[in-house]
Amino acid sequence: MNVEGIQELVNYIEANLRSSKTAGLNFVDSRNYSSRLTNKQNHVIFGRRGSGKTSLLNSIIENKSIFNIFINLEDFKDITFPNILLYILMTTFNELLKEINSKFPWFKFSKKANKLKKEIKFISKEFKKYLDEPDEETQNINTVESDGLSYNAGFKMDQANVGTKCNKDFSQEIRRKISKKKIDFIRIQLTNYKNLIINISDLFTLPIFLILDDFYFVDKTIQPELVDYFHRLTKSTNLYLKLATIKHRSKLYKRDNKKYIGTELGHDIFDIDIDYTLDDFDQLQTFMKQLLDNAIQNSKCNIIFEQLFTGDGFSQLCLASGGVPRDLLFLFVNLANNINTQNKIGKIQVNEAAISNLADKLDSLKKDSKDDESILENYLYVIKSLVYNSNKTNAFLIAKDDFDKHHYFKQIIRELIDLRLIHLVEQNTSKAPSDGRRYEAFILDICLYDNSRPLNFRQIQPGQRDEKSRRDKLRASPVIEFSKIKSFIYDNGSLQTSNKFSDKEVTKQMTLSFE
Repeated sequence: MNVEGIQELVNYIEANLRSSKTAGLNFVDSRNYSSRLTNKQNHVIFGRRGSGKTSLLNSIIENKSIFNIFINLEDFKDITFPNILLYILMTTFNELLKEINSKFPWFKFSKKANKLKKEIKFISKEFKKYLDEPDEETQNINTVESDGLSYNAGFKMDQANVGTKCNKDFSQEIRRKISKKKIDFIRIQLTNYKNLIINISDLFTLPIFLILDDFYFVDKTIQPELVDYFHRLTKSTNLYLKLATIKHRSKLYKRDNKKYIGTELGHDIFDIDIDYTLDDFDQLQTFMKQLLDNAIQNSKCNIIFEQLFTGDGFSQLCLASGGVPRDLLFLFVNLANNINTQNKIGKIQVNEAAISNLADKLDSLKKDSKDDESILENYLYVIKSLVYNSNKTNAFLIAKDDFDKHHYFKQIIRELIDLRLIHLVEQNTSKAPSDGRRYEAFILDICLYDNSRPLNFRQIQPGQRDEKSRRDKLRASPVIEFSKIKSFIYDNGSLQTSNKFSDKEVTKQMTLSFE
């Protein structure tokens, strides 16, 4: 075993585990996503944390036939609407100004470029001015209105005409209150911004891609308004929107007063889902092997893939990753540090590494879910209790009609999937024995196991079939119903969660924000 080569590989992966402008593993594009992303269309990239969204975006940044503006929205996550809109616009136009200055410096005179520079500097000052103003204010307007009255009177006295003229003014002060909203200014200026972008694009003779990474960090309540504004900004221009986000932490449109705000998938914006789920486990293993082979090649370490794993080690590592590339690489780094000349990575070692990763995943839950943290955490605890503790397995079924009746229950499950704590393994299956209903099948993440060798435990492997290509073991998994979870939480009055999750209590007053 080449221990030095393994250390070189580990060092390379650690240095490039998180993608940025200066580092990151090459995106393994087995589905030709990079080509799609360069199309002149608005796109949203869906993927869980660590799935490679930023790596995919970085793969098009070096494309010289496109001018890219890259903005990480995590930097603006604590900024309220509409200030976040102003910040993004200001950043966008500042980047455009930098590019114009680069292409047309002071000694390379261009009347059109100079005119655009002045316009951008002017609107940048407007942005800064409005950032300091309140989002909405009421202004008192005082006006004076007058109504003048005049008349003439006359008579004769000893052959002389005597006359007089009287004037009288009536005036009053009128006080009015006028509401002034910052968002109204931004909306009114939309046409001016579009015209400016059109002229800049003509100057560059290139399309402009506005890349908004980590869109899910924006408060979910303002996401539709934010994407709606930039969608309108792209219409009839050479500007194209590229969003990257977590699917079920995002809301791209909403209905307000009988009108839609935001973007509609397949019409206003096209989706690229880069997640590898466990429902096609063979494809997932092929992809993950390509990912490791790519790292081995780029690190120039003198080892081969087969030297790293024994038995079901790699298969279990793919399962423990839940289909997320960064999770697989993170676990691999922890495991590879313990490889010596005799030992390779096996199934038990993978389980131990995955279980030790629970705290990090729960930290991600707290970071990503905000106000929904306690709800998600305790639903997860109940599911684990019913599946792992009571039925000694990792798989469970949920009826599709149960999701149809309880949409917030479906949202909770989808968010737990996005948080990589449970995984979808079959979108449409039946129960064994069949009851005429259709189900979705899931498994718990390995990090939820109590130990690496659970007793009397039946682990269901994704894609596992018998000699007749049947998935009867998966279909025989316990059924989890919303009523069971609700009863478990509410009928017990309160529920003390496991120390592995939190010390919070779930009470009858627990608010379901998904409802």
